[in-house]
Amino acid sequence: MKKSFVFLWVLIPVSIVRAAEIPAAVPADLSALLEEAETGNPAIRAAGARLEGARLVPSQVQAAPDPEVSIAYVNDGYSSFTLGESEFSTLGFTWTQEVPYPGKLKQSEEAAMADVAASEKERERIRLEVRSMVKIEYAELYRLDRTRAILEDTKSVLDSLAQAARRRYEVGQGIQESVFKAQTEILRLEAELARVAQDRKAAESRLNAALGRSTSTTIGPATRLPAGALPAEPEALADAAVGASPAVAALQATVRSRATHVERARLDLKPDFLWSASYQNRGGLDPMVAGMFGMRLPIHRSNKQSQAVRQAESELLAAQHDLADLQLRTRSNVRELVSRVQRAEQILALLEQGVIPQARGALESARASYSVGRLGFLDLLNDLVVLLDARTDLATQESERVQSLAALEPALSRDLLQPPGQETREGSAP
Repeated sequence: MKKSFVFLWVLIPVSIVRAAEIPAAVPADLSALLEEAETGNPAIRAAGARLEGARLVPSQVQAAPDPEVSIAYVNDGYSSFTLGESEFSTLGFTWTQEVPYPGKLKQSEEAAMADVAASEKERERIRLEVRSMVKIEYAELYRLDRTRAILEDTKSVLDSLAQAARRRYEVGQGIQESVFKAQTEILRLEAELARVAQDRKAAESRLNAALGRSTSTTIGPATRLPAGALPAEPEALADAAVGASPAVAALQATVRSRATHVERARLDLKPDFLWSASYQNRGGLDPMVAGMFGMRLPIHRSNKQSQAVRQAESELLAAQHDLADLQLRTRSNVRELVSRVQRAEQILALLEQGVIPQARGALESARASYSVGRLGFLDLLNDLVVLLDARTDLATQESERVQSLAALEPALSRDLLQPPGQETREGSAP
C-alpha cells in the first residue's frame, strides 16, 4: 500500500508540470496566419476593390460632357429629291456641346477625391480589424489548448486518486464517499473537456473565416503568445485613439466628402449652357451655316435641385453625428480595453507570485498529512483542484491580456503586440 502511495505522490508533481504540454502537432504560426488574412480575407479584398473603383471616378466627373453630333436632311416637297435644285433643300451637320456652370466640374472632382480618401481609410480600418481578429482568435486557441492539457492531466491524476481511494476503502482504511467524490470530479472534468473541444471548434471556425478559408480547416495548437505591453501613459490613449483610429479617420473623410457633395448640389441650382454650330449643304447652291447658344434652366428647382441640396445637407449632418458618436465610443472602448489589460496583468501577478505558489505549498502539505492519515481524502482533493483551477485561470488571464491588446490595435492604428518572428512571451507552467 505504501508503494502505491509513493507512486501517486511522485505522479502528481510530474503531471502538474506536464499539464502545460500541447499534444504533438504542427503548431499554428501566427505570422503565417496574419499574412494569409491580409491576402485571403474577403472583406479586405472587397474594400480594396471598392478603393480601386473610387479612384476611377475623379477623371470621369471632371471631364466635360460628351458632345452631340447630328445629321439632318430637308427636302422641298416629297415627290422627288430636290437637293441642289431648291434653295429650301439642305443636308445639315450639327455639333452641340453642353457647358456646365463654372465650378461644377471642379467641385465634382473634389467630391470624388474625398470619396477616394474615405475609401482608403475604410480599407485600412478593415485591414486592422481583421488582423486584430486573427490575434484574438489565436489567443483564444492558446487558452483552450492550455486548458485542455491541464484538464487532461487533472483527469489522469484523479484517476490515480480514485484507484487509491478505492483500495483504501476495500481494506477498511477509507470511506466510500471518497471514491464517489473522485469519480464525480472525473465526470465533471470529462464534461469540461467536451465543452473545451466544442469551444475550440468554434474558435477555429471564426479564425478560418477571418483567413478567408471557405472550408473548415483544423488549426494546429497555439503554443506561444506574442509579447506586448501598453504604451507609456495609458490614460492618454483614449484621446490618442480619436486622432489615430482609421475608423474615426474614415468617418472624418466621409464628413468632408458629404460637405463637397453639398457644395456640388448647390451648384446645380445654377443653369448650364449649350452651344451648337451647323453646316448645311445645298447641293450646287451656296451652303448655309448656323450657330446657337442656349441655357438649361432649373425651372423645377423646388422639386429637384433644392430637394437635392436638402438631401445632401441631411447626409452631411448625419455623418457629423456619426463622427461624434464614434469618437465617444472610441474613447469609451479604449478606456475599457486599457482597464482589461491592467486587470489581467494584476491578476497574473497575483496568480504567479501568490496564489499558485501557495496552492502548491498547500497541496504538498496536504500530501504529507494524508500519507500519515492526519488529513481526509476530500481535503486533499480540494487542494489539488484549487491548484489546477488557478493554473487554468492563469492561462485565461494570459489570453485575456493579449486579446485586449489586440483589440486596442485597430483603435490606435499601431501594433501593440510584437510582430511574429520577434521575441514572444511563452506561457509559464507553474
